[in-house]
Amino acid sequence: MIPDSHTHTCFSFDSDASPESMCRAALVRGMSEIAITDHVDLNPLDGGYGYFQSDEQWEALARCRARLDGRVRVHIGLECGEPHRFPQEVSALLSAHSYDVILGSIHWMGNHSVETAEFFEGRDIHEGIILYLEELACLAREGDYDVLAHPDIIRRAVFRRFGWTDLDWTPYEAPMRRVLRTVAERGKALEVNTSYRRRGMGPPGPSVQVLRWFREEGGQFITLGSDAHRPEEVGADFGEALTMVRAAGFESITVFRHRMPHRIPV
Repeated sequence: MIPDSHTHTCFSFDSDASPESMCRAALVRGMSEIAITDHVDLNPLDGGYGYFQSDEQWEALARCRARLDGRVRVHIGLECGEPHRFPQEVSALLSAHSYDVILGSIHWMGNHSVETAEFFEGRDIHEGIILYLEELACLAREGDYDVLAHPDIIRRAVFRRFGWTDLDWTPYEAPMRRVLRTVAERGKALEVNTSYRRRGMGPPGPSVQVLRWFREEGGQFITLGSDAHRPEEVGADFGEALTMVRAAGFESITVFRHRMPHRIPV
């Protein structure tokens, strides 16, 4: 099984799963590797602000690594929200431990969550998506990350406001390609996130259309992430995601070890 590169444990404010339960779920599913990427929420408006404790997470995952040594390789990582907006805080975190993988993601734009219907209050869908892509471009260009996580997370707000379970990116090709080009030029990875499917929001994302653009812009590295917050969600819908990756012309999936990409043929 392809490693799951985006999972959460009780060190994230919105999960109560133990690290060992998540790692054993990966083992049961035949995975040889899993990345634990707990939330680092730096926006004071976020429900998880101030929750993450880096030393406690590191020590718990180190113990988990030791218990499961030789059965599943445990990568210790973070999902940093808006790292381009909080560079000093992120730098301090990353200097504390030798992480395997850093996910860069957007959950907030100023005082507005990009996951809720309220994001589109006073905006039409076109304006909202353009604003989101401008913010995503800043993250892609300025943030310290290895993987651009759920780059189409604006779909959650679209679903909650308009009820759409998919999004045609054709009208936004130029700004999306700018994001993808930056990710490719920096040698970073793009994530295919499968959580939309179990949320009833449509297929994993980004779409095959966007994945093809990434490859055309020189992108080499694709990771798969379930965004699991419970053991039963680890590796969910990876079969569908792999089909999408192959359809876009990619022949490998990437896993990060010590912040270096390693490709696994598919």
